[in-house]
Amino acid sequence: MESILFLLAVSLYFLPTIIAVNKEHHYKVPIILVNVLGGAVAGLGWIIALVWCFIEPHQATGVANESIADELEKLNELREKGILTQQEFDSKKHKLLNK
Repeated sequence: MESILFLLAVSLYFLPTIIAVNKEHHYKVPIILVNVLGGAVAGLGWIIALVWCFIEPHQATGVANESIADELEKLNELREKGILTQQEFDSKKHKLLNK
């Protein structure tokens, strides 16, 4: 019984780390550090890490959109040349637009 409670407590303590790693969060390493190091200080780091792991970073506009447009243009050229099939083009386009 005591070991189950211990495992539950450890799992709860590392919950922000587990969530950040599973979501492949862009800032998972800082979240882990805040969770592990800051969690020992009155639990404040744990709360910060828990909130942070649910906040998705905003994708920068402009540069990212231009690079996606460039990639789509390249894919379209490959499709027009017959290097990519329509199905391959659609699949790669879908992946680019849903990053």
